[in-house]
Amino acid sequence: MRTPPKFSSTAIELPGVSEWSVVREMNKLEVISRIKSERAPWNEWLVAQLDDDRMLRTAPARSWTGKDIVAHVIWYEREMVTMLKSRALAGSNLWALPVHERNAAVHKEIEDLSLQEVRTWADRTYVELIEQLELLPEEAYADAGYFQHMPGEWAPWKVIAGNTFEHYPEHLPAVRALMESG
Repeated sequence: MRTPPKFSSTAIELPGVSEWSVVREMNKLEVISRIKSERAPWNEWLVAQLDDDRMLRTAPARSWTGKDIVAHVIWYEREMVTMLKSRALAGSNLWALPVHERNAAVHKEIEDLSLQEVRTWADRTYVELIEQLELLPEEAYADAGYFQHMPGEWAPWKVIAGNTFEHYPEHLPAVRALMESG
């Protein structure tokens, strides 16, 4: 098993975890519903509206292509699948890096994937994420004790939120810019 990410009570390095937009506790149904509703625009825009040419273009005022943006988001979803399957706060060693360094390292890991590989990865990861969330007992969403190495003061649903439905909107402006770049 990999070493859990380094953390302190004042500087949590998971994206979205230190500044939650959701302030009340969410239950299993709410988390799953929110992921589905926030992921729907990704599925619609990236599958139905962005052709291969646009997906391979660099987003205006950005350094990543549409494919890179999707793969980046899916990497974080994949890490949540790993956490849910293992019932442990474990995964990539990249979690030990500050966010910007981690994102650069993730980009290096994913940049050689083909567009078709990314689309397939996105579809499979989403299905697996929802399956794992549905298998997770209701009480595990609020109890860090269900996950090895997770600090007791953390709420698992917040970790999931920060890496799924709170993460998606961060990248929608770049996706919209690609859609508008005829």
